[in-house]
Parts: sequence; C-alpha cells; structure tokens
Amino acid sequence: MLLARTTAGTSTHGTLMELDAIAAVVIGGTLLSGGRGTIVGTVFGVLIFTTLTNVFTLNNLDTSTQAVAKGAIIVVAVLLQQRVAARNGSPP
Repeated sequence: MLLARTTAGTSTHGTLMELDAIAAVVIGGTLLSGGRGTIVGTVFGVLIFTTLTNVFTLNNLDTSTQAVAKGAIIVVAVLLQQRVAARNGSPP
C-alpha cells in the first residue's frame, strides 16, 4: 500500500510501520498481554494515528519525534489498559 502512495519502492519503505500497526491495535482496545480486539476499535485506532501523523507532518516534526510520541502513547494506553483490567478483576 505504501508503494502505491509513493510510486517508488526502496528497501527502507515501511520502516516503523510496525509501530503504527501495534499502536493502532492498542489504542483500539486490544490488550498486549493477550486480549481480543474488535475491527471497529482497530479502525478507530488507525484513524487516531493517521490524524496524529498528519498533524506531525503539517508541523514539520521529524520522524524520530513522531516515533517517540507514538511510543509514549502506546505506553500510556498499555498502562491504562492494565489499570482497567486490574479494576475489573481479570488477570494481567
């Protein structure tokens, strides 16, 4: 899909795309410790991170800053999910 957007292919295309995929799923509500997610939640996570990436690009932030911000969002989402899971009594 990235090749279709850029009309060029190199060995570095797709770098850090796995971070975006994991982030979208986590923001969508899937637990990293073995939870079940929904398609609607994942699409919601993709929309959030696409919007976030567009805002970063429009503000001319470099890719390393974007990666750090996305990583921080993943950490916060995982911590919130663990709190909710502990409050509901499910195992971590």
